Amino acid sequence: MKRVVGLTILFLSLAFPAFGHSSLVSATPAKDAVLTEFPSEVSLTFNESLLEIGAENPNKVEVVNSMGDVLSGASKLSGPVISVPVQITGNDEYQVSYRVVSADGHVIEGSYKFKVESEIATAVPISAPIEETPAEDGPNLLVRTAMALAVGVAFLALLRIKKRKS
Repeated sequence: MKRVVGLTILFLSLAFPAFGHSSLVSATPAKDAVLTEFPSEVSLTFNESLLEIGAENPNKVEVVNSMGDVLSGASKLSGPVISVPVQITGNDEYQVSYRVVSADGHVIEGSYKFKVESEIATAVPISAPIEETPAEDGPNLLVRTAMALAVGVAFLALLRIKKRKS
């Protein structure tokens, strides 16, 4: 009888080896959630700490809208929680894709969707600020003017030298 119980436990432990791996426990926003406010962050919590190698972070979370535009920033890791800042400004369906490495070295990949249906959605996505090149100002303009004047004087001096020789 002891052999039968022992063999049964052995076969069951071999049949279910994945129970030891990390898995997603919760997500904010949650899978299939419909939000009325714009989230500023997406956060995923796993059942065990995620791997971090020195300053390297092999874990990634990406949030895209229905057009495929990436709206997430760099991921931040804190034990079993990975989060990313997001810039969501409109009503849409968003997909969260993740690829993380658990502390035991196994890769966990997955994705889910959520929607934003806000009454205060912006009609046009906000673009990144455009850097304007400043107009030529005092010191820079003075240096360029002096250089142009020096080149002109040198050119005239060359012309005079050539005329004297001929």
